[in-house]
Amino acid sequence: MLPNHGKIKCTDCYEGTDKEFVKPHPEWQMINDPGAWGGSSQPEFLVLGFSKGSTQAGIYNKGKFEDIAFAGMRPRLTQALQALGALSSNETVDEKINNPTSNIAFGSLIRCSVSRLDKKASVKAGTAVYGCTGPLITKSFKEIRHVINKCANKFLTEIPNTVKVVFFLGNTDAYVQSCQSLVRGLYPEDFHQINPMAIRANNRLWIHLTHPSGLNGHFKTWLNANTGSGLKRIQALEVFND
Repeated sequence: MLPNHGKIKCTDCYEGTDKEFVKPHPEWQMINDPGAWGGSSQPEFLVLGFSKGSTQAGIYNKGKFEDIAFAGMRPRLTQALQALGALSSNETVDEKINNPTSNIAFGSLIRCSVSRLDKKASVKAGTAVYGCTGPLITKSFKEIRHVINKCANKFLTEIPNTVKVVFFLGNTDAYVQSCQSLVRGLYPEDFHQINPMAIRANNRLWIHLTHPSGLNGHFKTWLNANTGSGLKRIQALEVFND
């Protein structure tokens, strides 16, 4: 089953310590702040980011829980899900996240907040700077794969049968390949590659969408064009509507 709407009690990566903060790798840090948003116990869709970014993580202990997930990027996430048809033109991510009985559940591949040392930014700033942007996320599948595997085995192996589609947010080639390899490892007997943006495993679709972050300079092209990154929208749409 998927976790209920709210903060999640999980200490699997913090066993043997009373700390809320650990370093799973010399250049990574992780905060114990897992959560789940929206979605009844039997949602139709599951939307997964990679991990909470600094904006979302900062709200966890200081603000309203419902404000955390995809903070600052919900309008673009709404557009992306509407482009696929997972949201109608009069529905928004805001209302789905705030509704514990909605047909969409929201979370992340790593439920806790992780961030990696950004060496270039650190040199420029003269102090240690941690981030969770695309190039750093790509490194995670090699450097903290054990964290990803543990979280995926806990939260992605008992998904309700009602979930027809799992949406991964992020469609760079490296991220797509890493996520699809992860799913193949979870469901080796029931894995089928449909096209570059979509697979079928565990009797459901797993589709990659563009990331709604404001740092994603390809978002408008993905959303509106039929060339370039827009081809990835077309590939996702073809499978979703099949």
